Amino acid sequence: MYEIFAQLMKDRGLTAYRVSCDTGISQATLSDWKHGRSVPKADKLQVLADYFQVSLGYLMGKEEPVPFVNVPPTKEQLYTFLFGTPTISDEAAEEVMAYARYVAQREKEAYLKQQGEQKQDG
Repeated sequence: MYEIFAQLMKDRGLTAYRVSCDTGISQATLSDWKHGRSVPKADKLQVLADYFQVSLGYLMGKEEPVPFVNVPPTKEQLYTFLFGTPTISDEAAEEVMAYARYVAQREKEAYLKQQGEQKQDG
């Protein structure tokens, strides 16, 4: 099982630390699995299967792999990544979106300005 787990992390550019933070499965537990000191319990396997968006059978090595599709994170995954909690208030979500739009606009303007300067120099 750990080999498949390790390959899933590698394919997605994740570290055990990131998976631990996102899933609530401790790094010590992941390390114990890696070194054969313990075996994963069914509930933890299901958490990992859900996290990686694969079947439990695939994670257990009993099914063929399904091609990885880079699916955008859910709101809950994004909030957990950003804020450490799967939910935030509607007001906080709107503040985050407003700031994201501001940063996106600022970066777009800086990019366009840089492109214009390069054309003048070129």
